[in-house]
Amino acid sequence: MARKKAQKDEELIQMTQASYDELVKELEFRKTTERENIAKEISAARELGDLSENHAYTVAMEKKDINENRISDLESLIKNVQIVKTSSSTSLVTIGSKVQITNLKTKKSREVTLTGSEQTEAADPSEGKVSKDSPIGSAILNARKGDIVHVKLPIGTVEYKIDKVA
Repeated sequence: MARKKAQKDEELIQMTQASYDELVKELEFRKTTERENIAKEISAARELGDLSENHAYTVAMEKKDINENRISDLESLIKNVQIVKTSSSTSLVTIGSKVQITNLKTKKSREVTLTGSEQTEAADPSEGKVSKDSPIGSAILNARKGDIVHVKLPIGTVEYKIDKVA
């Protein structure tokens, strides 16, 4: 029984309430608006005639497959969510924290927001979003203000100081 519980916990995907709400919103959009738009495209493409050589039909069907696959992924993801509360602590880095870090070699500072695993693919460091599964994210998760973390990158190890946690 203990093994089942541990296995069940591993399947949980931690995310903030805001991230969860975004996923639910995307799922609703894809199940309603996007499905309707794709159905219209398919219908319009069918009216063009021979489906075997109809590029518009092929493209519309590919869009349908992509949308349905994403709906399936979202439904599966949402079933396994564990909402984490963003910490009100201004010293400990948790999912949802905005963290100001400084590269100790270059002295350049930047602010990043730590996201959960569900956003690994969507996390965009250029927008300041880093997944807890990324090298920087895993290094700063559970670090405290003032800590120096070591981030292993393909170019080597980079040291960052945690300047601020919000």
